[in-house]
Amino acid sequence: MLIDSHAHLNFPDYAADFDEVVARAREAGVDKIINIGTSLADSETAVRLAQKCDWMYATVGRHPNDSPSATVDNVDWEKLEQLAKSPKVVGIGECGLDYSKFSQKGMYVTSRDRDLQPTPSEPERQKKLFRKQIEIAQKLSLPLSIHIRQAQEDLREIFSSDDESIHHLSGVFHCFSGDERYVRFIFEKLPNFYISFAGNLTYKNSQPLRDLAKLVPLERLLVETDCPFLSPEGLRGKRNEPANVKLTAMKLAEVKGVSLEKIAKITTENAEGLFNI
Repeated sequence: MLIDSHAHLNFPDYAADFDEVVARAREAGVDKIINIGTSLADSETAVRLAQKCDWMYATVGRHPNDSPSATVDNVDWEKLEQLAKSPKVVGIGECGLDYSKFSQKGMYVTSRDRDLQPTPSEPERQKKLFRKQIEIAQKLSLPLSIHIRQAQEDLREIFSSDDESIHHLSGVFHCFSGDERYVRFIFEKLPNFYISFAGNLTYKNSQPLRDLAKLVPLERLLVETDCPFLSPEGLRGKRNEPANVKLTAMKLAEVKGVSLEKIAKITTENAEGLFNI
């Protein structure tokens, strides 16, 4: 029994063989999948999939790098909020901060969309989008699915606010990466947040990440694929899929010195509690 707490079967990557992918997940013992929105369009797809399948759920949100032209003033927040009220929506996200594709001056330097132009003041743009989605999560009492890359200091700034309501939020830091200081901040300041590990936990050069996983109490852990990305060791270069969450769970069990059955049980209970499923 496992839950893939962060998947993207709502992406076009699975259009041709969706049913086969789902069947393999079931055979691998994956009981629930949460498909994560990164834009308005694929959030809508995630909701449609959740409505069709009783063991799939959805989150809706805007990834920080979805489009450098997106600002807090030109996103259709009303539509996103209406989507978030759908019965099978269990969270807001994938939202957060990602400065890995930008220079220190906030200029856009790489993208899958090569025609995009440099964007000034990138951190401020992302922080405003993130704060807006935090507001929606607060309003609807939904947890956050948070993506953070090379932006830990700004995350600390946002969650160290004097606004007491910030500290009542819940959520998960998906596909975790960072350092021990970042882990300690989450434990001390964000008691309702979980840390999720993906297939990169299994990589041969990921010992520092495994060392961080040792610090995370079992009751704060989730597992995910982040598919189609981050296929586990032995499958790198291939499209990832929910069935492979078992490989991450196996590595996490090894790191924590417990059985796969215990990791599966605890991470499932954690995900069900966080997302109220």
